[in-house]
Amino acid sequence: MPDEGLSIAPPAEPAGPARPASRWPRTLRALRHRNFRLFWSGQIASQIGTWMQIVAQGWLVYRLTDSPLMLGLVTVVGLLPVVPVSLLAGVLSDRFSRKKLIIVTEIVLMLQALILAYLTWAGIVQVWHVIVLSFVLGGAAALEQPARLAFVIETVGKEDISNAVALNSSVYNAARIVGPAAAGLLVAWMGEAGCFLINGVSYLPVILAMLAIRLPSREGSVEKLKLMGSLASGFRYTWDTQAIRSLLLIVALSSFFTLPYITLMPVFARDVLAVGPQGLGFLMTGVGAGAIGGALVVANVESGRRGRWLMLGNLLGPAFLLLFCLSQSFALSIVVVALLGASNAIRQTLANSLIQLTTAEKYHGRVMSLFNLLFNGMSRTGALGVGAVAEVTGVPLALGASAVISLVLGVAMLRGMPEVVHLA
Repeated sequence: MPDEGLSIAPPAEPAGPARPASRWPRTLRALRHRNFRLFWSGQIASQIGTWMQIVAQGWLVYRLTDSPLMLGLVTVVGLLPVVPVSLLAGVLSDRFSRKKLIIVTEIVLMLQALILAYLTWAGIVQVWHVIVLSFVLGGAAALEQPARLAFVIETVGKEDISNAVALNSSVYNAARIVGPAAAGLLVAWMGEAGCFLINGVSYLPVILAMLAIRLPSREGSVEKLKLMGSLASGFRYTWDTQAIRSLLLIVALSSFFTLPYITLMPVFARDVLAVGPQGLGFLMTGVGAGAIGGALVVANVESGRRGRWLMLGNLLGPAFLLLFCLSQSFALSIVVVALLGASNAIRQTLANSLIQLTTAEKYHGRVMSLFNLLFNGMSRTGALGVGAVAEVTGVPLALGASAVISLVLGVAMLRGMPEVVHLA
């Protein structure tokens, strides 16, 4: 990689050979790799800021519109650039420096958050502003996420990829504890603008950490094809590899039917449970707390059992979602969303790591772009669909029906996908 001109980091450290495992407990073993430690630590502040913006933006949109449909619409607008950009991003991350792609897109994401902070602070923000910035956010994230997902294995190698993905998930979900709780308090105290400002500043640690990382060149593993040829090659490889195809189907269906609850959480907080923005923060914190537990479970799952644990999470997620839709108690709802968060984290973390373990190195970017496209795209499409139905039936009934469908599909996949059940 042509990064030798940067002087803030030592020479490249190969990802594969690891330091003696005795320095780190089993749960944290991926942290023995210097590059992963930098990458992992840089995510902490940024993920907290991201979750603060997610909560504050949802509250802002609902405050401006009083419409569950608009919540879903703003979410799905961020999906519009995802399909073309994600596919392009997969090719780019297989051809060029994933590190540089991540740095550039983090800068764009930072600017997006700062612009939204100014508009809200100045009192001139309108829904169309949020929609436009959501589109920018979706495009930048679609470019960054395949590179970031594929970048992890460069920092640890295949031996520790499952643990590394679980630790990344722990940071992501720990941020759900701090971020939403802080956002709920901050929105109640000074409005949504403070959350957007903090998110903008929080991208700086990621950028600095990425500048400090050194990795050897991937030039020998890069496929020399034109753009359309690279796309076609990636699609063929994914379709022809049964385990990857099945894992991506699980990701797509579970994201569509179970993940829209995150987008619609402001409705539960304000209209169903009547707990306001502070209560919304605690609900989102409950999701994050449970997801940390799920990620730590994955960090300790032994080889040979990962497929079974994935299927277990795929069944428990919709079951707990249905229970959440039936709950009228704030305390019970927090407990249930924690269990829901744990189940979803187990499923998604294991799907991520199993896909990377199964995929040949030269296809990592393209396959992970499909993973990202299905994970984010289907959850946002599901949010729009459930939001539209909820305009007629109410959110609990619409989301509860979605949970039932997901549970039925989970049973069918358990019986019909032995190649996933027996994955190591």
